[in-house]
Amino acid sequence: MKTIVKVALLSAFSLLMACSSNTEPTAEKTEIKAENVVVADFAIDGMVCAMGCAKTIEDEVLGMNGVAASSVDYESGKAHFEYDKTQLTEAELIAKIESLADGQYHVKPWTEPTEESVTEISTEESSNTSTEEDKAKVKVKIPNFQIPNLFTFLINQV
Repeated sequence: MKTIVKVALLSAFSLLMACSSNTEPTAEKTEIKAENVVVADFAIDGMVCAMGCAKTIEDEVLGMNGVAASSVDYESGKAHFEYDKTQLTEAELIAKIESLADGQYHVKPWTEPTEESVTEISTEESSNTSTEEDKAKVKVKIPNFQIPNLFTFLINQV
């Protein structure tokens, strides 16, 4: 009887220890001070989808020690990161992104598109295309023909 009690207590103790242990490794993140935070914006080429590519980059960079914020916009190709300059460098951040997905992503500096350059391009394109369209216009004549009525055609053959 004493042996059964000892085995039961040992089993219960083992079960409690197994359930309470955390098998998932946790990386401890150090505290980030506001005066050390640096903002970095990049253009990322090579993304093919919002959920797979953009979200993966966002999550992987956010998991790095020293990163305070991470957001990647697939539509514009822009990535925005906030990180502690004492714990991480811009080169390390770029290296991490470019190492993901077997080097599929390429990081470049982000440049904001300006409204003036867009307006100039559209103005030049509209003036060039109007003269090119005028030159490219060709009049085409399609010969007139009528499809004979099948009933009349058969009657005329008899």
